[in-house]
Amino acid sequence: MMAPLCSVCESPTAYTLHFGGRCCKACAAFFRRTIALGLKYECSSTEPCEINFGMRLVCRECRLRKCFAANMKPDLVRSKKENFICTRRKDSRQSPMRNSMTPEVEKEDEWMCNLMEEKPVSSGSSSFDNGYCSPQPCSSSNSNFINQPVSLVELPPILNYYKSMECALSSRRRIMYTNTAMDYILDSHSNLECPYSLSDLRPHDYRTFRGMLRHDFVILFDYATRFPEFNTFTSNEKNMFYRLVLAVDFILSSAHYSIALGQAHRQMILPNGEYLCMDPLPISGQEPNAREYFTNDEDFSKYRALMPLNLAIWEETILPFSRLNISFEEFVLVKALTVWHVTYYKMTEEGRLKSQRQRNQIINCLSVLCDQNGGGERRVGEILMSMNYIMESVQKLTTNYVMLTFFDVLNCDSMLHEMLNFKY
Repeated sequence: MMAPLCSVCESPTAYTLHFGGRCCKACAAFFRRTIALGLKYECSSTEPCEINFGMRLVCRECRLRKCFAANMKPDLVRSKKENFICTRRKDSRQSPMRNSMTPEVEKEDEWMCNLMEEKPVSSGSSSFDNGYCSPQPCSSSNSNFINQPVSLVELPPILNYYKSMECALSSRRRIMYTNTAMDYILDSHSNLECPYSLSDLRPHDYRTFRGMLRHDFVILFDYATRFPEFNTFTSNEKNMFYRLVLAVDFILSSAHYSIALGQAHRQMILPNGEYLCMDPLPISGQEPNAREYFTNDEDFSKYRALMPLNLAIWEETILPFSRLNISFEEFVLVKALTVWHVTYYKMTEEGRLKSQRQRNQIINCLSVLCDQNGGGERRVGEILMSMNYIMESVQKLTTNYVMLTFFDVLNCDSMLHEMLNFKY
């Protein structure tokens, strides 16, 4: 049976009452913060804004009105000080039974709440004032950004930092997978948004595909280790973080390259510059008569193991992502934000604080960028909602690769085995 709908955003996750009204955790958190901090909002429209699960970030004022209409009571909200005092007592009251029930559902709900909640900014200071890196130096390349205040009218330096990471990754792939002259790469490496041109692309051959090879791991090593605060992680956190960077990059780089080259309607371009024709859609290998298109059982088995995943990534991530008409600046922020989100629940408590700090900085940066480009909160909401299907694709990719290596479908590099078998 479907869960009760939230009276505010109509999300089917309103399992209980919050502050006297039936709503989801995200809307409850929004209401609690608004009342506890005494925040004031203004609606720019003369008509009530539409507030639903996909549009609840568009207007805070109208969302707050729906909270009141849902019978949510301000006097049931503790002040910020009271919440701090009661935190430890509240944690100690949680029963083992509650903690053991559907942990993945609770984590997903909390993850969505943290992601979708707006971060209201007071007029007196910016949330960037504390910097986006920890006080501990991570590397010489990012130390200049630590504790650097940023005005709301300026784009935070974190944007250029992530852009430089992505351009460096594109340069490495151009060196590895194309015949481009080195002088061109040296001249363009600082602003190379896509490593390939159409003439660089090569058709993908599933028969010789072995998953990620050692040079793929080398290419992504520098990208992963340049994330702010990476060098302050524990050994297990570094291993886990790097492993998940590999998955996020495969999904989002495929989407970005397909879109950047104008091929998102007909080709899926893989991170290594190979492409899959998607117009018309290839067979999945699951059709009743699929075997007759293959010369031997080995080719058929491998195709049937690989193609459904590629089709899922294409239809569930690349196509909807292309409809966002996302800019390069938005892309690098979404990619970094996805990395921080997907790693959050696999961190230690200290690691989670770092992850929370980094993703809040990215969301705030994205908000400034969208405001400057005229998209405002509506655009921020559209981009953040895309992370739902991106995260699903990342999960499918990691699960699928574990199965492929377990049944030895691919003649995988030993490092890929090591990455997939790592326990944290």
